[in-house]
Amino acid sequence: MTSFERWQANLGKIQLPHWDELPDLDLYVDQVVALVNDRAMGMGIAPITKSMINNYVKKGIIMAPVKKKYSRYQLAAVIMIAMLKGSFSIPSIHEGIKQVTINNYPQQAYDRFVDLMNARLHNESAAVDNQLDPVNDQLINYVVETLFNRMQAAELLKTMQETQQPRDVKKG
Repeated sequence: MTSFERWQANLGKIQLPHWDELPDLDLYVDQVVALVNDRAMGMGIAPITKSMINNYVKKGIIMAPVKKKYSRYQLAAVIMIAMLKGSFSIPSIHEGIKQVTINNYPQQAYDRFVDLMNARLHNESAAVDNQLDPVNDQLINYVVETLFNRMQAAELLKTMQETQQPRDVKKG
């Protein structure tokens, strides 16, 4: 089994948390960083830092914490941003989140993202969801496919670089 195949098999062990599985109690930024990085670790997602979260708050991408604590809503937003920042610009992520939550509760949009991503990680089909507007659901589907394909491409390239050295091209 190649390292890429092992990586793919390990994806099946990853389970992103649904809204109701996120901590009930508000968290400090260090706790948010630890929780998000722990969940994203096996997917090849770049870690998130306190500075990043502080910048997202300053730019209005996520709501400011209340008494230095972050709620479920903010935690879900940080999870989404952490996962998507390697594939999309931060302003695009912000606009996408705002768009899919215009007529729906953030919990429904977040849970749909999690359902689709978990299905993709486990190489399964996700159930049809009629709670979201069909266009919003399609956007979330495209985002998950883009994220998953980027993750696979990055991991495959890493594996290839470990096993094969590219030849230098010489002018001549």
